[in-house]
Amino acid sequence: MPDMKVPATVADITPEWLGTALALRFPGARVTAMAMDGFIDGTAQKCRFAIDYDPTGPAGPPSLWVKGGFDPKGASQGNAFSNEVLFYRDLAPLLDISLPDSFYGAIDDATNNGVVVLEDLILRGATFGRATEPLTPETAARVLSLQARLHARFWGGRDAANFRWLVPGGAIAGAGVVDQYFGFWDTARPLPRFGFLNTEQRDKPRMRAALNRLMEHLRTHPLCVLHGDSQGGNLFFNDGAPGYLDWQHSMLGHWAFDLSGFLVTSLTVADRRAHDRALVAHYLSELAAAGVAAPPFDEAWDDYVRYVMWAFMWVMCPVEAHPEAVCSANSERVCAAMADLGTLGKLGV
Repeated sequence: MPDMKVPATVADITPEWLGTALALRFPGARVTAMAMDGFIDGTAQKCRFAIDYDPTGPAGPPSLWVKGGFDPKGASQGNAFSNEVLFYRDLAPLLDISLPDSFYGAIDDATNNGVVVLEDLILRGATFGRATEPLTPETAARVLSLQARLHARFWGGRDAANFRWLVPGGAIAGAGVVDQYFGFWDTARPLPRFGFLNTEQRDKPRMRAALNRLMEHLRTHPLCVLHGDSQGGNLFFNDGAPGYLDWQHSMLGHWAFDLSGFLVTSLTVADRRAHDRALVAHYLSELAAAGVAAPPFDEAWDDYVRYVMWAFMWVMCPVEAHPEAVCSANSERVCAAMADLGTLGKLGV
């Protein structure tokens, strides 16, 4: 494949660039026209394109997604975009979990922006998780089975040393995301989400101390590879079987970072209260079934309670990343979980 300039903006994604990007996976296919018919803005920008090919030759997929940091706000995300390229290149082929196919990935050495060309999952009939639509406990159990398979593959750091980019805490720790989000505290205070905070959760210095203590634990306990942003809005489903999107925060870390962040935001408060003990036990049994010496339940429960703290970040999440309806729904669930479970006490703050 000839050298290609990594697109810096959406306007740089041309038929010529896309045709060259697809050449290795679809030899001989020539893109003659393309039209953007979907756009999702967030930490990264995701563009869905309908594609026309030269009818005299082979064809690639009729639609696909191009994802990258095409907005200057992404500069604060450190290695997040390049990490996603490296995840699909290095880790995805080693995992027995449902993933979108990646047709191309590249990193701009000058800017560290990473761009991936991904399968349009709509073509295989997938449906997608929504943060405002809580999951049933039965569906949550299937997601925890997926997490267990991911975590077990690299448990104890097995094979992780082969990939130098895979570091404890990943882009979240490297880019100082905790401090970034506390910069939004005063902006978030008048929003509906803040109505779910109790008195101790409104203590900004205490919350900062708790989150920084958790981040230190994450960096110093690199037990496995994590998805890193495991909330329900990053899920897709094929015939009920879950898979994960958005791997830009893949990293080494503690398994409870994924489990807790998912569990307390993806269930209603009532369902989490009724089922979280059984769901943590289910996750541990799935780890054991995958050949891992799973931690004992009491130890795992304490870690689950500690890592609920990470989901408090939803309270400060900028609306440019997620709409208020999402931040508010997740804030209600995590603030209730922290109070119910004694998360701050477990962290010793």
